[in-house]
This record gives sequence, structure tokens and C-alpha cells, in this order.
Amino acid sequence: LSQLAQYRSFDAPADIGRRYAKVCGDYNPIHLYALTARMFGFPRAIAHGMWSLARSCALVQPSLAGEPKRLEVSFKQPLLLPGKVAVKFNVSGDAAQFALLSRSSDKVHLTGSLS
Repeated sequence: LSQLAQYRSFDAPADIGRRYAKVCGDYNPIHLYALTARMFGFPRAIAHGMWSLARSCALVQPSLAGEPKRLEVSFKQPLLLPGKVAVKFNVSGDAAQFALLSRSSDKVHLTGSLS
């Protein structure tokens, strides 16, 4: 992660799970409310992994020299809502390596590459 030089931060609001559910149709209770997430062992609702990935890619992709054709991701830890995160990335031509990190701890939520 130390070789990732560029940095873009964003906030994940408490209601992003409900807003994303309306778009994708995934009404999993762990994403909707703290109360329902606690029933499954989470202290608060968590962001949907696909939302976290899409938001990260949206920040990285404009830095690429061309249109990406391949995406690889490894999900690491859930993003508790609300959350403050940053995408750290490194671009080389039409490829990028990236990681979604907590801004207040050493948690890595996901890592990936876009090329």
C-alpha cells in the first residue's frame, strides 16, 4: 500500500445502504439500518461492497490513459456506516492499482486493479 501515491477521500453516509438498495434491489438488512445490522453481528450498518467498489473505481478511472476493460478486487473488511474513507492509487498508463482505506484507522476495506 505504501507505493500507492494518489489519494481521493469521500464520506459514506449513514443512509447509503438504503439508497443503494433502491438502485440495485439488494435489501439485505446488514446494509439498511444499525438495528438490523446488529442482528447479524455488525455494530452498525455496512456499505454494500459493490457500492464501495463502484465509488472507488469512479475516482480512479479518470486518471487512466484509456478505457478500462478488466477489474479485479479483493474485499477485506466491511465499511461501517457512516464512514470516512480514502482511495489510494497508483496509475501507470492504462492500469491502476488501488485500495480503499479508512481515514481514521489502518483498516483496508478493499484492494484492486483496473486496466
